[in-house]
Amino acid sequence: MTKQQLQEAIEQRESEVSGYQVNIDNYTRMIAELPCEWPDDLIDFKGKEISFIVGAVESETALNLAADLIFHDKLQITLRTERLEQRKALLVLKIHKDQLEEHENVLPQ
Repeated sequence: MTKQQLQEAIEQRESEVSGYQVNIDNYTRMIAELPCEWPDDLIDFKGKEISFIVGAVESETALNLAADLIFHDKLQITLRTERLEQRKALLVLKIHKDQLEEHENVLPQ
């Protein structure tokens, strides 16, 4: 890669890492706002799709709680995935920066 290509790749990766961090921060805050403890009367619905629960739960309050709990659980998975993706992007960013440093350290012939 040329120096310019490396600089552009670094800018793109920095933007990507920043985007992941925004998502990580938002998901973390959202998770903090949602309930996380499944009550005994809803525990059998853990891991189920909300469309299944809609027909099985009569109480609107219980349905809303189940929906929030499902969303919480999905956000936990999404957060972990986002952290892993950010980790990969950081690794590629490091490689690009190393390549740029190597490129700049090459003495002209």
